[in-house]
Amino acid sequence: MQFSNRSKHGFSLTALLATGALLLGCPADTPADTEGTDTESGSTTQDPTDGPPTTGETTGNPEPMCGDNLKEGAEECDNGADNADDKACTAECKTNVCGDGKMGPGEGCDDGNTADGDQCSSKCGLPSCGDGLVSAEEACDDGNATNTDECTDVCTAAVCGDSFVQASNSEECDNGSDNSSNAECTSDCLNAVCGDGFILEGVEECDDGRSNGAGQACREGCIVNICGDGDQSAAEGCDDGNLDEGDGCNASCVSEACGNNVVDKLEECDDGANADNDDGCTEFCSLPTCGDGFEQASLLETCDLGLSNTDNGECTSLCQDAVCGDGFVWENVEQCDLGPDNNGNDKACKADCSDNVCGDGFQGPEESCDDGNETNEDLCTNVCKNAACGDGFTQPGEECDDGNMVDTDMCITSCKAAVCGDGFLLADVEECDDGNMVDTDDCVMGCLIATCGDGFLKEGAEECDDGNVNSGDGCSATCEGEFWEEDFEGGMALGPEWIKTGNVNWFGSMTMPQEGQWTGESGNINDSQTSTIEVKLNYTGPGNVKFWRRISTESSFDFLRFYVDNVQQGSWSGNIGWTEQTYNIAAGLHTLKWSYTKDSSVSSGADTVWVDDITTVNAILQ
Repeated sequence: MQFSNRSKHGFSLTALLATGALLLGCPADTPADTEGTDTESGSTTQDPTDGPPTTGETTGNPEPMCGDNLKEGAEECDNGADNADDKACTAECKTNVCGDGKMGPGEGCDDGNTADGDQCSSKCGLPSCGDGLVSAEEACDDGNATNTDECTDVCTAAVCGDSFVQASNSEECDNGSDNSSNAECTSDCLNAVCGDGFILEGVEECDDGRSNGAGQACREGCIVNICGDGDQSAAEGCDDGNLDEGDGCNASCVSEACGNNVVDKLEECDDGANADNDDGCTEFCSLPTCGDGFEQASLLETCDLGLSNTDNGECTSLCQDAVCGDGFVWENVEQCDLGPDNNGNDKACKADCSDNVCGDGFQGPEESCDDGNETNEDLCTNVCKNAACGDGFTQPGEECDDGNMVDTDMCITSCKAAVCGDGFLLADVEECDDGNMVDTDDCVMGCLIATCGDGFLKEGAEECDDGNVNSGDGCSATCEGEFWEEDFEGGMALGPEWIKTGNVNWFGSMTMPQEGQWTGESGNINDSQTSTIEVKLNYTGPGNVKFWRRISTESSFDFLRFYVDNVQQGSWSGNIGWTEQTYNIAAGLHTLKWSYTKDSSVSSGADTVWVDDITTVNAILQ
């Protein structure tokens, strides 16, 4: 083994010997002056030619000694007693640097290399997450504390389930350990949506992914396809959107149809439509019954034509073949059929189901006789009646014989010809026949019912009868004394009952009638002139007169005046629209007068007056 002249603590042997000499009292050579200073180490050095050579050293330059606080030769440093492997200058007088395997000041570690990725970084620092260096324990280190990039703040690679949403991993969400295929964030870190194939608890009923949709087990909206939702799935035979029975699709979404071996709501039975209509269930899924169109021996039917069954056909409503005596008349085959107890040759329906008629040789219920011939000279006429008045044959002493006892036809029951006044009403000819020739009762001449307008005054019923039904001629259409009225609808010329006096006559006018097309208007008079109309009426009882008047005159000077028997009842001037007036009038003869009078000057408005729609109660023309 090779040793150096350096002690364990870095001091040279020469230094030690010098120190020993001092301790023994031996003088030591002391240099007279300082030859120079080691500017690198800062220590003072002696000229090697001064003094005697150090014991153990060769003559010439002495060998450098590490630890003598002198940086000599190949030494990088020498701090004397401060040299140490954990100091700035190592025990070998080497500058302590990162990568030398010695952990010096400022170093957290030194593994003898400058490589990253092991337990000590290239800068001799202990590895830590966030230093930007990927150590053996780290999956990554991007030198930041951001959790949404590819490396988390705990130096793990960004993955779904780390509770951080990383867009670089195409994540939409990340709830860490709460990620689940049936949670809001799936195990693939995607937001739960209908159609992703995962059922979101509490929100979705189902989710078959791309198989969701109409007609599928899971519908759009991730709703389970159930019977009654209106969406027919592969497992359903139908789905009409309800659970009602009898509408073609039952509550189990099975099509309702006769022949499905299921008794649906509107079916009485269902044997699969086995074509046997006499096995208790027909092919229409109904219980066997007469009228279903199937002849069923089990019901003792001899026929069944369905809707064609009829009591007047070949198959009766009881599903039995039509026969004489069954009580049903077979159309075009039988004339009658009253059943086995009522058919018979002395009955209305004979034993062969033909009508019992006169001349067939069988005396029926309505016959007095039946001799089987049409001769009327024997005791039995050809209407099967014993010969007599009313037998239909005119015999000596009879005016007629119509074969009946009816008094309303052309031959009455006494075999006399019907005439007006015989007291018998001749149907379709006479309206009445009271057996007399009086014309003031209910039946007048010609056997006509007394009516208003026949020209005969019916006592106690008519006030008049002028032989017509025209009103306005004194006798109304109801044979009452007419109540006189005037609506002026006859045109410009007033009726003959009107008496016109004054300077200019009244006339029929079309200027703003109260009703209809015409109204009465006063004549076009000048100042100090008059225009008057009057009518004479017979009031058959207390009554009244009503009329409408319109005024357009000089107010307070030019007046329309109304008189009864020349006694003024009212007067009006100025501009007044259509107004109705009513005056009561006692029974008797009266003269009604309307007169327009003007003063000596000034005209105003239309300078005229109008009267319209005059009606009376109990008044007729004289």
